Amino acid sequence: MTLFIIANPNAGARQASQVVEKIKSNYPQLEQEIFYTATPDDEKCQVRRVLKSWTDEDYLLILGGDGTLSKVLYYLPETIPFAYYPVGSGNDFAKALRLPNLAETMDNILAESTREITIFVDQAGVLLNSLDLGFSAWVVNRAAHSAVKQMLNRLHLGKLTYILLAILSLFKNPVASVQIKKINGVLLEIKDVYFFSLANNTYFGGGIMIWPSSTVFDANLHLVYAKGKNFWQRMAILLTLVFKKHETSPYLNHEILDSLTLTFPDETLLAVDGELLNRRQVNLLAQKRKIYL
Repeated sequence: MTLFIIANPNAGARQASQVVEKIKSNYPQLEQEIFYTATPDDEKCQVRRVLKSWTDEDYLLILGGDGTLSKVLYYLPETIPFAYYPVGSGNDFAKALRLPNLAETMDNILAESTREITIFVDQAGVLLNSLDLGFSAWVVNRAAHSAVKQMLNRLHLGKLTYILLAILSLFKNPVASVQIKKINGVLLEIKDVYFFSLANNTYFGGGIMIWPSSTVFDANLHLVYAKGKNFWQRMAILLTLVFKKHETSPYLNHEILDSLTLTFPDETLLAVDGELLNRRQVNLLAQKRKIYL
């Protein structure tokens, strides 16, 4: 039996290597194989390396942020259970699932205690938490190129980056349009929305709630969207999210969906679990996974 660890050393405040050393020190009885991602999108290579030696008696632990987890699961066969310990800057997946500390995570692995979750897959990747357009994608894109975020991450204040950029978006009004084809064939046209999120989990952006009942423990996607026609409406939308007034807001629209297809009028910037994509179409299908929990 081997504990395989795939770790992103650059996630968040770069704590992955410290966690690895702690596991080595506290669990010397376990045979361990450590694989660090070295470049962007290196998860594919590291999963292949794990699978070369994998047996049914082995365990897998993923260390990184939500983006690292999403990419690993995209390449990992769906029959393999996984454990996840968050070391990213946002860690929305961990917050929503109330993931335990490292010692309890290791206990769950060794006890082989798992729970079933639902993720959504497309040919380009995996949706764990949310797929976001408009304001949310704009914020993620600006944060990805922000020297301020890197500085704040080192101070363990990475979440402030998203707050500052969200405020800036009130003036910029980044919008997007999309056509949604539901599983029953019904089409929904949404044009020029400021806020758009397909939520498979409760939070995004470092702990901002998308929808209170959205969870990976069922097979639903929660569509939440709003048009911010002027500055004050956009302000009201953001305050609704911050103060968790989702279900009483006159601005937020909400639907519960399952598998679906998104089509955009042209190449559109998306944020999927905090990772940026440019796509014309996305086809999301539900997939069951097991997490040590």
